[in-house]
Amino acid sequence: MTDNSSLILASRSPRRAEILGDAGIKFTVTSADIDEEVFLSGAGRSSNTRSPVEVVQRLAFEKARAVAANRLGAFVLGADTVVVLDDEILGKPGSSGNAVAMLHRLSGRAHEVITGVTVVDPNGTVRTDFASTSVLFRNLERSEVANYVATGSPLDKAGGYGIQDSSFALVESYDDCYLNVMGLPMCVTIRLLEISGFRRFSTAVCKRHLNFDAACGSKAIK
Repeated sequence: MTDNSSLILASRSPRRAEILGDAGIKFTVTSADIDEEVFLSGAGRSSNTRSPVEVVQRLAFEKARAVAANRLGAFVLGADTVVVLDDEILGKPGSSGNAVAMLHRLSGRAHEVITGVTVVDPNGTVRTDFASTSVLFRNLERSEVANYVATGSPLDKAGGYGIQDSSFALVESYDDCYLNVMGLPMCVTIRLLEISGFRRFSTAVCKRHLNFDAACGSKAIK
């Protein structure tokens, strides 16, 4: 069935859905059944393995392709986000113990957040890009890490944290795209959608146009 007026988000992430909704984009959600660990296991410090950028772009592509195969003629958007520390990919912790360990590793240090974005147009043409943001954590106390992990919020987030979690302000500063850290860089996403022929959205393209006090660029979080 052809439906070239619709956009499908190939992700179950509530953050990505929130970002698209705040930008005034109409879409539906169909999550892709992709085993992310298959791709993450091939990334690491070795020069013979895939780089973090290659990994997130491949995952975004696989998610979009899997959904597009069953929704011919629609626009499909896939994305994947990872945290990179010391050339090592930190994915979703999945357990409280892993979340605590990740947050203590990130404490007081800078790391990169990379998101791959893929758009499949109604003709099956695939376009993929990525965004990267440098994030600096403040020094974290053990008790506040434990309290944050106890909420369950970190378990489904890359690196074990959400920059938007106001109850636990762990980020000291960041450079470049805030929305990228949330999971969907809108500057990249809008550009890929426009190139692909999808233009049914408002003119808002970046965080500064949405209902957040954060724009693309450098910012110290108070």
